[in-house]
Amino acid sequence: MDIVSNFSEGLLHMNFNRLLFGTAGVPNSTPRKNNPIEGVKQIRALDLDCMQLEFAHGVRMKEEVSSGLRKASFELGVPLTSHGPYYINLNAREQDKIDSSVERIIQTAKISDLCGAESMTFHAAFYMKDSPYDVFDLVEKSLNVIEERLGRLDIEIELRPELTGKTSQFGSLQELISLTKSVNSCSPCMDFSHLFARTGEYNTYGEFTHVLERLQEELGRAALDNMHIHISGISSNSKGDLKHLNLERSNFNWQELIRALKDFDCKGYIICNSPNLEVDAKMMKDYYLTL
Repeated sequence: MDIVSNFSEGLLHMNFNRLLFGTAGVPNSTPRKNNPIEGVKQIRALDLDCMQLEFAHGVRMKEEVSSGLRKASFELGVPLTSHGPYYINLNAREQDKIDSSVERIIQTAKISDLCGAESMTFHAAFYMKDSPYDVFDLVEKSLNVIEERLGRLDIEIELRPELTGKTSQFGSLQELISLTKSVNSCSPCMDFSHLFARTGEYNTYGEFTHVLERLQEELGRAALDNMHIHISGISSNSKGDLKHLNLERSNFNWQELIRALKDFDCKGYIICNSPNLEVDAKMMKDYYLTL
């Protein structure tokens, strides 16, 4: 695998020479589906490259599991990312719910760090009929607090607010670019399927290259050299995404996206969110390697 890995001050650091392909959670074919260590082993057996830890319903992993997972990830050369709980809203009406959302992000960052993950994504907020500008200010304020607290805990992890699929959710392309400029530890999690569902656009080679050009122009080449990407088939309506689909059941133009990413020499993680997980992840990787 084209990965350079090393331990530095107890942290597993990965440098990529290409895009890595993996699954959102433990692959479906894993014999013990609820065991992330077995999931990492299955990723290696499938000739995939990485795996995302899914904490969608809360952080319940024990520390002894995280240390074993970190060891397996390093020994097998399978880097990890993570996804925070769905019940995060940094624009909640009640302050205690905002505080709880902050704590969930911090708890996810802590366990992700123990596992050796360096990139963590989450859905940051809902607009709640508020002005997007006001919501941006609240999200930015909370992320600066989170960054400061993680720094005091000596946790180094990239916070990746996700490009969200519903028009009711904070997380447009411009919002993520602006957050990256204003919060040092933030970078976008580029869910291109969500971008398509949210806008009804961005589904051609030219549109994909426009997004990549914009990221490079506004955030620098580093934004393309260290990407955290989500791809799946998707269904949508006027309000955005409805559900994830397998790629072959969707009209999302994934092959043109992979071609654009390859032509821009993008590097980092591609996490597959399709229901069939490893099947689509392997299909994307196989196609990528033909280009």
